Amino acid sequence: MAVPFDHIATSYDAHFTRSVIGQLQRKRVWSYLEKITPQLKGLEILELNCGTGEDAILFSEKGFNIVATDVSEEMLKLTSQKANQFSMQNKITSHYLDLDSVDETVFDKKFDLIFSNFGGLNCINPESLQKLMLKIPKLLSPQGRFVAVIMPKLCLWESLYFLFKLKFLKAFRRWTSKDVKADLQGAIIKTWYYRPGQIKKWTKNDFECISTGPIGFALPPSYMENFLTKRPGFLRRLDRLEKKLSRYSILSGMADHYLIDLKLK
Repeated sequence: MAVPFDHIATSYDAHFTRSVIGQLQRKRVWSYLEKITPQLKGLEILELNCGTGEDAILFSEKGFNIVATDVSEEMLKLTSQKANQFSMQNKITSHYLDLDSVDETVFDKKFDLIFSNFGGLNCINPESLQKLMLKIPKLLSPQGRFVAVIMPKLCLWESLYFLFKLKFLKAFRRWTSKDVKADLQGAIIKTWYYRPGQIKKWTKNDFECISTGPIGFALPPSYMENFLTKRPGFLRRLDRLEKKLSRYSILSGMADHYLIDLKLK
């Protein structure tokens, strides 16, 4: 990965994790994870792009052992701090990992679940992501799962929002195979967007696709937080609609993110 996210580590929780929309979207991810984690053969989880460790804490509270990895040393420091704060040092291990250089010799064990949340894989170019998809099966235990939350090439909320603002280039910025340069609090981050069908194609030899589902179809992107928190009743209705629509895989390619669940053959 080209650019570490050290510069946003201390403000990430405030801008996304603790935001109302961020929490509602994370609840949808966790609602799905709570259904499938009882199906895992063991308790070993590898998290890619762990950020500030929010998901690692939730996993550890369920009894899992987590290797939380990130390319940002500052994010890893915050993950370790949270592990100490919640007395989960024996459950959570922080590990620096550049996804461009993953191989099966990095870890001394196999994992029952490999998980990546909220667009971490969108920071990898298509060639590197395809290579990563070939390496992941070697890190999994038999019948292990790979679950990722990825940004697709179309987000209806985003397109409508920027069209309303007459920002036409931003309205259709995801509709490209090239990288999109996103301004993340002063730093330019290259971002790529991937259709669910692309991920399925790149993983079909090793994985069975169990499920895909939208994360943020009725719920908008987090940058609309200020508008919607002033309208809590409307936001609650959107959240209820999100719950109902989450089972419709056809909506996966039109949401802010989508969740894809792959099981090792």
